[in-house]
Amino acid sequence: MSFHNKIDEWIQEAEARPESALTIVKLIAKRLRELTERNEALLAENIALENGTRVDEYRKRIAHLEYQLDLLKRRFNADEEDLRVDVAARTGETSTTTSLLVYNARGKFFRVELSDEISEIGQIQGGLSVEMEPPRFLAVPSNGEVLLLFSSGRVSTYAVSNLPRAEAGGAWTWEQASMPDEPRAGETLSCVAPIDALPLSDFFLQVSRRGYVKKTMTSMVQSILSNHYLGKGAMQKSDQPFDLTLTRKTDRFALVTYEGHLLGLDVDDLSYTVEGRIRLTATDYVVGSFLMRPDESLLCVTQAGKVVVREQKEIEISKSPLAKGQPLIPPSRLGQGVRFMGAVAARDADKIAVLDAEGRIRLHIAESMRGAGTVEAQGLVLSIGRIPSEGGRP
Repeated sequence: MSFHNKIDEWIQEAEARPESALTIVKLIAKRLRELTERNEALLAENIALENGTRVDEYRKRIAHLEYQLDLLKRRFNADEEDLRVDVAARTGETSTTTSLLVYNARGKFFRVELSDEISEIGQIQGGLSVEMEPPRFLAVPSNGEVLLLFSSGRVSTYAVSNLPRAEAGGAWTWEQASMPDEPRAGETLSCVAPIDALPLSDFFLQVSRRGYVKKTMTSMVQSILSNHYLGKGAMQKSDQPFDLTLTRKTDRFALVTYEGHLLGLDVDDLSYTVEGRIRLTATDYVVGSFLMRPDESLLCVTQAGKVVVREQKEIEISKSPLAKGQPLIPPSRLGQGVRFMGAVAARDADKIAVLDAEGRIRLHIAESMRGAGTVEAQGLVLSIGRIPSEGGRP
C-alpha cells in the first residue's frame, strides 16, 4: 500500500477513534523522517555523479584492484589467463631472480641480484657508525614491489627493479647507494616489507622496537596507500617502528629481543590498537620478528657469532599482555654481555646473510649454521637476514 493511501487510512482511523490520533501522528512523523533521509541521500548521490566525485571514487577503486591484480601476477609470474585458475590452489612461487636489498636508516639502498654461485655479497666501506642502527636485509623477487615504512608512520611503495644493481663481491660506499624515497625532516627509514602477497593477506602486522604490536586490516590498503600513512604502531615517544609483515588470520608470529627473550603470538588474538605484548628492561629492544611456519626453525645469532636454535614446537604462544617471554640467553651469559644481534625463522636450505663489523656481507646455509653452532665473521656480527631457498616464502 502506498504512503498516500496509508495517510487516508490513518485519517479515517483518527476520526473514528480520536484517542489513537497521537499514535498515528508519531507514525506519520517517523515515515516522513525516513523519506526525508532517503531523499537527501539520493540528492547527494546525484550531486556526486554530476560533479564527478563518485566517478573519481570508482576510478580509484578500479585502479586499486588493477594494482592488486598486478601484484598477484608478479608474485606467481603469471599472465591473465593463469590467474583465472584458483590462486589459492597454486603453491609454486615466481621463477624470477631474487634480489637482496641492503638498506640503512637514512633510506639508502644497495641491490644485489643473487645466484647459487654467490657466497660473498660485498663489503660496505666507511659507513658502519656505532651511533646508527646497523644496515638491514630483505630478500625479494627482482620483479616485486616493496613498502617503505618511516619512523613517522609514513609509507610509500617502490618497484625493486627500479633500484640500481650493485656489483656482487664489490666494495661499496653509502655515497654510491640509491635513495628511492628520501626521509623527510625528523624521519628515518624503519623497515622495508615485500607486498606481493597483499591480495592474499588479511592484516598488516606492525611491531615496534619496544615490543608494541598492532594489526591493520588489508581491506584498508587503498586508503593507506593513497594517504601514504599507516601509523607508527608505537605508544612511547622514544619508541620506533621496527618491522611490518603481511599475515593471515591463522598465522602465528614471534619476536626476539636483544637481551634474549622470545615471544610467540597468535595473529587472530592481536588487537587493532597499539598494544604492549612483552615486558622489557630499559636497555632491551626487538631485534627480530617473523611468521612461524611448521617447516622452519628459529635461528638467533649473538654478537660473537654464536647460533642459538629453537624448533617450532618449543615456541610457546603467549595469551597475556606484557608477558616476560621465554629466556634464550642464560642469566650468567647475559651478565657477561652476550646479546642477540638478529633472529630469523628459516628452513635448512635457506641462506642467511651476515654483516660483520668490517662491513663484509657473507651468505651461509642455515643447516650448516645449525650444525656448527657458530657463524664465521670478521669481528662482531652486526645484523643478519634470511634469503628463502627455491620455493620458500619471503
